[in-house]
Amino acid sequence: MKWKKWSELSSNESEWQNHQERGLLKAEYVKDYILRLWFEEDTDVSIYELDFYPLFVGEYPGEVLLPLRDKKRFRQVKGDYTLIWLNPETGDYDEKTIDIAPECIRYFCETYGKKIKIPQKKAA
Repeated sequence: MKWKKWSELSSNESEWQNHQERGLLKAEYVKDYILRLWFEEDTDVSIYELDFYPLFVGEYPGEVLLPLRDKKRFRQVKGDYTLIWLNPETGDYDEKTIDIAPECIRYFCETYGKKIKIPQKKAA
């Protein structure tokens, strides 16, 4: 159900017009299927913890994401604009790499994640 909601949102062009995602600065494995994710903001960062278990194990995420059910592979995450799991055999960014767009990850963080830090508002 969560992936279906994302698919509906992502296919609606009006949601994305005049929007520029700054992307992920960092991704850190916490435990189990939980990641801590840093997003770039205007002059600050927002940090979330997101449990991917409901997304990758609790639901069918699609063939491409099924390898992430393996905790060993899941722990090898990197955040560099997108959320990335490099080819586990070579460490290269190639056809065995799994990556998820920052807009998608931000959506899941804002909808289902735990806010660790939200950006401070600029003083007027």
